[in-house]
Amino acid sequence: MGTDVTKVQLRSDYGPTEVADSPAARRSELEIRTLPRTLRQLPRLASKSTRSSRVIAGLALCAAAVALAACGSGSSPAAAPTIDRPATPTSTTQMPTGAAAEALTVYRAMWTDMVTAARTSDYQSPLLPENASGNALSVLVQGLAKNQQQGIVTKGEPILHPQVTSLSPAGSPTQAAITDCFDARQWLEYKTSGGLVNSTPGGRHATTAIVVDTNGTWKVTQLAVQAAGTC
Repeated sequence: MGTDVTKVQLRSDYGPTEVADSPAARRSELEIRTLPRTLRQLPRLASKSTRSSRVIAGLALCAAAVALAACGSGSSPAAAPTIDRPATPTSTTQMPTGAAAEALTVYRAMWTDMVTAARTSDYQSPLLPENASGNALSVLVQGLAKNQQQGIVTKGEPILHPQVTSLSPAGSPTQAAITDCFDARQWLEYKTSGGLVNSTPGGRHATTAIVVDTNGTWKVTQLAVQAAGTC
């Protein structure tokens, strides 16, 4: 026996759809209308998520090339051009070698000996002639002898900045000239009875020295220390 079938329209987020008017069709329409709102909006949410992902990706590409190119609205990001990076600079400062290194080592050692002897103003310290002779040795000994006579000792540590300014003779140097800014601000004179000799802090002194190699032994032979504030 034939059955009349009536066409009806169901409305959903996909638009109107014709289905047969039957108990099964009516049940389907009822189920669609009673679906949770969130589920019925899934197609729209998926579409928005896709658009958001595309926007984020575009911004990431723009950020990578922000200093080089502008990202146009609604257009594909331009590829960042290749950047020619400068080579890492290398230091041109070289450590002294040979005669220059020997001279600087002896100069520093002379001051180390002087600092040790100055703690008690021992002008007869056997350390002094190890790295100094001639005029330089006399300068050290006389300074310590004067301080001992006046009841003065020196405490702390000076800071040295020596540089070799010349070597001679050119072929096989046996003499070096040194300039220094001798910083005595932390190397101060105290009374043996206690307390600083004066309230004036030490200063920086322009200093010159000559270091000579005699029979394979380098020693400071000349020393001149200028007044505080000369460098």
